[in-house]
Amino acid sequence: MYKVYYFLTYLLSPFSYFFFKYRLLKKKENYLRFKEKLGIYTINNENKTLWFHASSLGEFKSIIPLILFYEKKGKKILVTTSTLSSAYFFKKKFENYSNIIHQFAPIDIPFVVQKFLKHWKPEVAIFTESELWPNLIYESKKNSKLILINGRLSKKSFSRWKILNGFAQNIFNKFDLILCQNQETKKFIESFNIKNIKFFGNLKFCYTFDEIDNDTFNLNNTIDNKWVAMSTHDGEEQFIIETIKCIKQKKILSQCILIPRHINRIGNIINLIRNNNLTYQLESQNIKDKALADIFILDSYGRAQEAFKKINIVFIGVSIVNHGGQNPLEAAREGCKIFHGPNIQNFEEIFEFLKQNNVSTLIMNEREFAELLINQFKKSDDREIFKKKLNQMSEKILLDHLNCLNAFIN
Repeated sequence: MYKVYYFLTYLLSPFSYFFFKYRLLKKKENYLRFKEKLGIYTINNENKTLWFHASSLGEFKSIIPLILFYEKKGKKILVTTSTLSSAYFFKKKFENYSNIIHQFAPIDIPFVVQKFLKHWKPEVAIFTESELWPNLIYESKKNSKLILINGRLSKKSFSRWKILNGFAQNIFNKFDLILCQNQETKKFIESFNIKNIKFFGNLKFCYTFDEIDNDTFNLNNTIDNKWVAMSTHDGEEQFIIETIKCIKQKKILSQCILIPRHINRIGNIINLIRNNNLTYQLESQNIKDKALADIFILDSYGRAQEAFKKINIVFIGVSIVNHGGQNPLEAAREGCKIFHGPNIQNFEEIFEFLKQNNVSTLIMNEREFAELLINQFKKSDDREIFKKKLNQMSEKILLDHLNCLNAFIN
């Protein structure tokens, strides 16, 4: 099966340049750096590296504690990701670290992968979550130790791999070590007769968010009952609006701090609010005498943690629409009470942990949510108890991972 995949990707290689040209037009690639994905580099390298690969921003954040640990050990570290947001975040986080380099990950075409490996010389290759590109795995195994960390297989992905049972077994057997983020994934991979697999917990628990060094997010202090709707997706703002209407029917004054998943949708959101006869204010308007708006919209990125520090009731978006949910740990680390919809399959074990600790609550409709919010407005929860427990759990997960990885990283 791998020979078929190898041949097909080789045949498709002439079209890759045009593919990236199209993505450039759509502003989905970095104009100055997209050639890194084709194995063309502007940074020279003569030394062997410790290579971490994570596709997206969320995956990248989960391995930052590992990267920082090995950087302190004096390792030259290469980090590859695939998305623009992850590259932007890397620059912001690591611009003063001379021993940590970021490159865009090579596309899974044989000669591109070979050029990448020859140039960067990884001694140990550490892949994150579900980054299972066959050419990258097969070629890396020839000269590197190969590790999969925070491995994740959804039920849907597992059913697909099961069809290609022999191919899946060959892929997973290439890894010297597999560390899974949940017990379900461990059972899925073990069904392919894989032995070198362990479970210590989800590394997403271990990333601690940077402390806020400013206080620019100012709210109307005349409104006591505030709550945050975090990372809302298209279709969820109407759910938020209907919830607000239910609260208003009870003659209760409240305000929702809305943080959309994509701020380019702000115009559509404003029209939706107006059509429902509610009031709003944009954070960017910077009005000193803030209006008594039903909805206060954060229309810039990177402000969520400021909101969580000031408001301890949070709805996690991408959970009403069926897109698998959003990571709730940034809010949980601030001791917030969390509400979410039924579609949380991407972070199921995290939400289960929060539920067991009475931190998160499932909601099914707007009226139920409104009642829960009203009850929560009356409470004053102690944030510090859960924050301490979460920190202790995070430290253990990280230490267990490092103790295991140290056997493979000299």
